[in-house]
Amino acid sequence: MEEITAIKFLIGLGILIYASRLDWRSRIIPNRVWKVFLAALLPFAFLELVLYPHPRLELYLALFQAVFVILISYVFYCLGFYGGADAKALMAISVAFPFYPSFSVFPVLMKGFSFAFSTLANAVIFAPLFVLYFLIRNLLKEGLNEFRKYPFYYFIGKRVDAESIPEHHALLEFVNEKGEFMRVRRGVEPDRAAIKALKKAKIEGKVEKVWVTPQIPFIIFITVGYVIAFFLGDVLTYLITRLL
Repeated sequence: MEEITAIKFLIGLGILIYASRLDWRSRIIPNRVWKVFLAALLPFAFLELVLYPHPRLELYLALFQAVFVILISYVFYCLGFYGGADAKALMAISVAFPFYPSFSVFPVLMKGFSFAFSTLANAVIFAPLFVLYFLIRNLLKEGLNEFRKYPFYYFIGKRVDAESIPEHHALLEFVNEKGEFMRVRRGVEPDRAAIKALKKAKIEGKVEKVWVTPQIPFIIFITVGYVIAFFLGDVLTYLITRLL
């Protein structure tokens, strides 16, 4: 049983790392990635059911967790919490891991009712590390004096040359149709007109650099949550039970 669990976990991890790489580079993950994920892992899930029969109650719970995760993943997608690939990743994990995996002493904290949901919960907990990364980066590059001017931006973005906006980044500062320099708290997608206006503003000496914020590749956090769910368990539930 443990050998099958380890193989499933490692295959799933390899595919998630590949998906994370795609998400980081292009923010586009083809549907075939999740088809390969299921094709590679479902035979092992079937083998688990055949070789290690589970009580009927566990089978019902396995079915319930899969339906629950699929529904909540779709709802979160519709609400705009993350993209379609993120929802498909969680759905695939819920189907491929109908029972919470255990290997040797892992997970060391506690199991959740669903491996996929624990993966999501862990991803949400550790996603703020991205904010910490930006804060440290900006303090080192921009200094403490600039922090007083742009405290919010220090946590969510970075300053770049107004003439070369990086891919997959939204504008926190831009020039509007009237030629006015604007600052916003929620990133604005840079279209051709916005980029042209920024280039013109730089040529005229009105602006040198602007703040931008990246479109966060959430698959990376799902992959981290997947690893944590396997080795540590459901960290969120563990913390809540400890606090209560």
